[in-house]
Amino acid sequence: MKVLIGLLLISGLLAAGCGRRDPAATSPAADAHPATAPLDYLAAQGRAKQTAIRVTSAAELTGAIQKFHAMEDRYPGDLNELVQHRYLQALPAAPRGQAFQYNPQDGSIRVIPSP
Repeated sequence: MKVLIGLLLISGLLAAGCGRRDPAATSPAADAHPATAPLDYLAAQGRAKQTAIRVTSAAELTGAIQKFHAMEDRYPGDLNELVQHRYLQALPAAPRGQAFQYNPQDGSIRVIPSP
């Protein structure tokens, strides 16, 4: 009886593992070519750097705005007020081609494309 249950369990696992898979899910992108792999890598690295700058700068500003709000019981009128009250040494640089959009009513920061 134990042998029969063991065989059924093994055959069930084998049948589940032999299912068809989507080849697009496991293969590289259709337009990828081994000769362009170094350039693709560098492009991905550049995009990752821009994303990291955007996220860390926005997080730094958000933290300073929250501290300002906790201490002053209001949101700063503009981002330069964070520097004037020494919540930041200097405003962080926005990623290339982008700018910070600040809303003084609710203290929110957004990163938008530069005009």
